[in-house]
Amino acid sequence: MPTSEPVVTEPYRPRLHFSPARNWMNDPNGLLFHDGTYHLFFQHNPGGPEWGDIAWGHATSSDLLTWTEHPVAIPATEHEMIFSGSAVVDAANTSGLGAAGTGVVGDGPLVAIYTSAYRDHPVHGGNQAQSVAFSADGGQSWEKYAGNPVHDRGRTDYRDPKVFWFGAPEGGHWVMVAVDADASRLVVNVSGDLLRWRTASTFESARLPEMWECPDLFPLVVEGGGGVAGDGGEGCVRWVLVLSTGGPGQHYVVGDFDGERFVEDVAVPTGRVDHGADFYAAASFNGLAGEPGGVGLTGEPADRRVLIGWMGQAFRAPTSPWQGIMSAPRDLGLRAVDGVPRLVSRFSPEIGRVEREVAVADGVRVGAAAEVAAGEGAAPNGTATVVVGRGGGPQQRVRARIVPGSASLAGIRVLVGDSCGTRIGYDRTTGELVLDRSASGVVAHEGFATPRRVPVRLVDGALALDVLTDSMSVEVLVNDGEVAISELVFPGPGAVGVEAFAEGGDAVVDVRVADLVPEGTSD
Repeated sequence: MPTSEPVVTEPYRPRLHFSPARNWMNDPNGLLFHDGTYHLFFQHNPGGPEWGDIAWGHATSSDLLTWTEHPVAIPATEHEMIFSGSAVVDAANTSGLGAAGTGVVGDGPLVAIYTSAYRDHPVHGGNQAQSVAFSADGGQSWEKYAGNPVHDRGRTDYRDPKVFWFGAPEGGHWVMVAVDADASRLVVNVSGDLLRWRTASTFESARLPEMWECPDLFPLVVEGGGGVAGDGGEGCVRWVLVLSTGGPGQHYVVGDFDGERFVEDVAVPTGRVDHGADFYAAASFNGLAGEPGGVGLTGEPADRRVLIGWMGQAFRAPTSPWQGIMSAPRDLGLRAVDGVPRLVSRFSPEIGRVEREVAVADGVRVGAAAEVAAGEGAAPNGTATVVVGRGGGPQQRVRARIVPGSASLAGIRVLVGDSCGTRIGYDRTTGELVLDRSASGVVAHEGFATPRRVPVRLVDGALALDVLTDSMSVEVLVNDGEVAISELVFPGPGAVGVEAFAEGGDAVVDVRVADLVPEGTSD
């Protein structure tokens, strides 16, 4: 459904994050920018609110924020579910699946490469193999390739292909990275036509957790100062392999890729794409300009790597009639932090274009000994609070700078209502960011109330937060995207307040609150 039109009887329906109108959703698939439109395909059970009979759902957007859901793109059958994969613009019609005989670049089809998860199949049994579907009408309708599957390793855990073009328009080739999931093995395949594939190499690493899924592989230019660990410094291109892993978790490793083989750089530590409990199976968009070998790529937007993940992996959410939302879009970068290339996330600029500032509080002193706003101060539990402001709804962006001072814990509370609020703060005693949803509203499952803790650093004595909230989510970026934490919350009615808090001493907090109002909606 259009995410800009929440239903009154669905209090947790997001406005800035895609959710299906009904029923189950998990991994984002086939993320593609084509002819000014962002395509989001997704794992979907069109028949019920639980996982099963998985097909590819489909939604489109012009701004990454407001989405229109379309009919199921690739349906499941009695013997085949449609598991995760990717989509490309085959602009040169290398596959021959597009308009025949035109010879015009751009007449090629959209091609989806997905995992056929066979079930009691008369030929393939319960194997998982890679298959193709194609569209000649810009993604409105899809046809499965008659020669499926196009790559089969004879395994029951071979899945999640990410396909992209490598090299120059002339002389390059298609690359498919998929996984033998249970073996924690990346499989690199190459092709000239998307239909006939050769396995070029495999990759394994003991530095990553086991049980790999949903690989993504892409180049980024290193930002920041010199002295970068590994080969190359500022301005050089490194390749980033992103994997969803058992736990669950979302990890990355930095290395190099020559078109057939990925080699990790052991001088660069692995990292987490997101430290939250509810972020998984993230994928980046194909079709954005600036990618190597720009076959079929358009001119705008340029030089971007935009990521979206699935929020809702860990438990059954108290939402009806749907399950699962997608994260907000993030632009990725690779920045030198203390001489080490680290993957960083920034909320995509489309979000900034719908901000309407509602409250500013600079230099607010919070604490038992600090002067605070009239009527505010130390609560019975010893936490001092200051009300910063209230938004027009739960869709907010809150930026904060926290100087912890003598406080043992200091930060902000978001989605604050009469009896709820999510705390995001810096624990000075441990040097950790703490996201605490124990009082955020509905406690959805055992372990939900356990605070999430992540080591972070202070920059010039302060911690910078960029927080995005929606009806059922909190996403936190720290220090210009060095750390990300995404989690689901289920606040009570009217939870639109923002507060600053401190415990065990005094802190100074700067806070800016903006409502997020997508085009075509009202406050």
